[in-house]
Amino acid sequence: MQITAEEMKKSIQKLYNMLEEVTPLDYDCGTLCNEVCCLYDEEDCPNKDLVLYLLPGEELMYENSKYFDLYYIDPKELDYPRSWKDEVFIVECNNPPHCDRKIRPIQCRTFPLIPHITKDGKFHLILDKNEFPYECPIIRDNIPLNEDFIQVTYKVWKILITNPNVHALIQFDSRRRDNKRKGYKIII
Repeated sequence: MQITAEEMKKSIQKLYNMLEEVTPLDYDCGTLCNEVCCLYDEEDCPNKDLVLYLLPGEELMYENSKYFDLYYIDPKELDYPRSWKDEVFIVECNNPPHCDRKIRPIQCRTFPLIPHITKDGKFHLILDKNEFPYECPIIRDNIPLNEDFIQVTYKVWKILITNPNVHALIQFDSRRRDNKRKGYKIII
């Protein structure tokens, strides 16, 4: 059965709402790094090639946004699973770091946790300092994350991986991560 765009948008909004209730720390973690993960558009910024990939259906949240620009890429142009046939959407804040936090992407809401599927099929959330083109003080300084944030993020990603494309992408990224380097830290 095909899900409608409106149903998909409601599902994504439900996940956004779940993540709205929790934060990695008891304060704005952007104060630790001067919002380095949000500042990718500055001329001298080392993150200027950073893009925010959206999950399937998440592009619907940005169709009429005045704060974010929406683009798509053919998955054949990316290092993506071959099974992924749909367009890959990316979003860019047009006034970083002053974006509308109410519609920030799932990957921003769940940062710095990364979904990972082990070779034996177990799902985890991990921290991996090698995954980002900048240094995150939370990871570098081993700052403990709020337990409610970890639990809700885990629950949200468990829902997301029921989508075959999301599952394939996480599994693809996990194998890439396993093959390139070790050293990530399993959180849950």
